[in-house]
Amino acid sequence: MNLLGRRLDDWKRESWLDRSQRPEERLIRFDRWVRKQLSERLDWAWAGDTKDRRVEQCRIYLERMVLALWRRGWFLDGEALATHIIMAISTLGAQQRADKVRDFWPYFQAVVDRYVGVNSEEIRDQALRAGSHVSQAMALIGKALGPTLPELMAQRTGEVAQAKAETLREKQARLKRLQAEKKGSADQPQLF
Repeated sequence: MNLLGRRLDDWKRESWLDRSQRPEERLIRFDRWVRKQLSERLDWAWAGDTKDRRVEQCRIYLERMVLALWRRGWFLDGEALATHIIMAISTLGAQQRADKVRDFWPYFQAVVDRYVGVNSEEIRDQALRAGSHVSQAMALIGKALGPTLPELMAQRTGEVAQAKAETLREKQARLKRLQAEKKGSADQPQLF
């Protein structure tokens, strides 16, 4: 066993690591894997009946860390990405076991938000070492492999943000409805 509590050979069996899988399958399997890591490595006694909801909340928040790595140009995928996710979760788990976490959610957010900055030099070196090999291999392979997991997550995040954004046309229609409602209520006589 290694420092992370799991052998790298075991990770290779994780289907989200296989870039030849369909993107939607990879994301579903990755989300499931992250939930499993959160459930196994953290103490959820404080959450009680809301454990599943809290695990999902943490899974979603962890995407920030993955996207932070991606935005810096560090195209980590597969085992390298898994290592960093597990290290961030394990850091929090160790603090919980040492009874140093009083309020879970702010502490979890701080660990996730600071992870990339605190470990930036090591991550950058790792990404540069991997990058030279990856770029050579990608030139030979072409686009045979699918997008990286961070690219898929960025796409998913962009689609969610786009779906939430109200278009100018929708804003205009809503304003017209509100104005019509106000005009209609102003035209009604007062009974009292």
